[in-house]
Amino acid sequence: MSGCVDVHGHADATGSHLLCGWAPVASTDMLPGYRQVKLQFERGVRAGEGLVAGTLRDDLGTLGSGVAIHLPASDESLGRLIFAEIAGEFGTVRLDTTQGTELSSNRALIDRLRAQRLAPGGIGSERFRLLLDRPVYDGRDTLDRLEGQVAFRIDEAVATGETDMLLNGWLMHAPRVVRAIRLRSGGRSTPLDVEKAIRLDRPDVLAKYGEQLRSRQVRCGFILPVQDCIEPGEPCFVEIETVHGDVGYLGVRLSRLHGLGAIRNALANLSPRYDQVAPIFDRLGPTLTSLNADRLAAPRHGREIAFGRAPDQPVCSVIVPLYGRIDFMEVQVALLAQARVDSGVEPRVESGMEGGFAARHELIYVIDDPKEAAGALHLADSLYRRFGVPIRLRLLEENLGFAPACNVGLGLARGRMVCFLNSDVFPRQPDWLDRLVADLDRAPDIGIVGPVLLFEDGSIQHQGMDYAALPEFGGWLFPTHPGKGCRPTRRGGLVRERVITGACMVMARTLAEALGGFDEEFVIGDFEDSDLCLRARGLGVGCAIDHGVSLFHLERKSQVSAAEPWRMNVTLYNAWLHQRRWAQRLAEDAKADAKAGARAAALERTPEQAGAESTDA
Repeated sequence: MSGCVDVHGHADATGSHLLCGWAPVASTDMLPGYRQVKLQFERGVRAGEGLVAGTLRDDLGTLGSGVAIHLPASDESLGRLIFAEIAGEFGTVRLDTTQGTELSSNRALIDRLRAQRLAPGGIGSERFRLLLDRPVYDGRDTLDRLEGQVAFRIDEAVATGETDMLLNGWLMHAPRVVRAIRLRSGGRSTPLDVEKAIRLDRPDVLAKYGEQLRSRQVRCGFILPVQDCIEPGEPCFVEIETVHGDVGYLGVRLSRLHGLGAIRNALANLSPRYDQVAPIFDRLGPTLTSLNADRLAAPRHGREIAFGRAPDQPVCSVIVPLYGRIDFMEVQVALLAQARVDSGVEPRVESGMEGGFAARHELIYVIDDPKEAAGALHLADSLYRRFGVPIRLRLLEENLGFAPACNVGLGLARGRMVCFLNSDVFPRQPDWLDRLVADLDRAPDIGIVGPVLLFEDGSIQHQGMDYAALPEFGGWLFPTHPGKGCRPTRRGGLVRERVITGACMVMARTLAEALGGFDEEFVIGDFEDSDLCLRARGLGVGCAIDHGVSLFHLERKSQVSAAEPWRMNVTLYNAWLHQRRWAQRLAEDAKADAKAGARAAALERTPEQAGAESTDA
């Protein structure tokens, strides 16, 4: 047997579905309290902990007992209510809707429930009266009503999409006093589970409120992504309810932060290590992806200035993203001006393209630092007049980061080949670029080629990359540079590598365009090169290092210092993206390499060695 729902609906003032009717139970004493409630609609379910109270119904006789239900939930249209269920130690009771069930909302619905005679006594009735009589949020903060019980602040609230939000704040409260915390906006009511948020140490909060609230919780700060919580055009506020039925409100004012500023703010106070890394970025990563996508969705305004005229059909377009250190341009251009076609190399020379760098290739600088735009213009003008190397400048109006800046350059490129070159990489051989282009022309199964990169003292910075799992950073795979810091030992030759660095890589422009350039989900600069090389493998081409070609690389002199916490955490975010995308593939590659190595070792054993090993076994 089931009961009946007499009236139901959603009330914005309470942020909940409200129902009244009757249930097939013998006494009103059985149901009241906080119970598990399920509301089955035509197109979905709302379920969770609700507040249940008994009501006095003289018309029911022995049929059952009157009941009122409050279930915090958003007002989302799910169609007609079909039934409600209440679960407890008594089992599960059901209330069906009928043709006579009324649908109401807001003030009319609250007034209808106020007209019910709540059964005296019991926590359910007391709390229900407080619920129906609670003051409506009118834009004023009322957390002072909870003084001595709860201290709560939102330091920053950033919209991460039309309906999502990232909250940064702190919460401290007396033991076992908070019943529920909800973020409210229009008809939406979203639970805030601060206990499951990313927690931060806030000794300042502990010092101010710890003794008053009888709390020793230093990790009372939090970063909390919240989905589907904003009703567009409606104000947002937090509602805190105590176990005593008291309620306080705190308005939430959205920050003007956006783009990299919002990302930096979200990462500024984190220092995850070891087992904290994966859980934090699994929670925060999707929000950072959303913030990054929003900033990159805007039109990329800027202007292009050309100094001199590059070849109409350049062999290679050299693309240099430049941030901060515009003085690097002077050294690069001076060294590029020395380039010539070495008689010992036989690259594929286009008709009319014999000669040095300026006659064969084009140079594109993407100025990814608006504050340096004026200085870059003056310097480029001076460099062209001094060295005769044509320069195309693309001046961006916003700092986009490595991958987007490179992709802007790719969109401008006219060469058959493209070379992505860091601003702190400097040629040491006049014919370096022609040699790398020739490598690609001779080996069609190689899609991306790079040089050996050296530190200033001649030791190796890069000659291909591998991967290592770093326990400090969650055991995730990070690119490594085998031989780094050692003296070069190879005299020359093309060596195939799994991946190579984006500090200097050359590929056909058609390949770069087929790959869509560098993946812009990676923020600022880290892991884009590894991702690009692995995606190229999916198109059937590999990577290689030409050990006969070398350039100097100052390594990260063109980037923000990784010593800044937010910058290190951006690297961890990029590692999180890379790990999710490639960890399984790289693990399979490692197993295959191990098997191949074992087979090769077995083939090299002499019959005498094999017999000795068999005897020892």
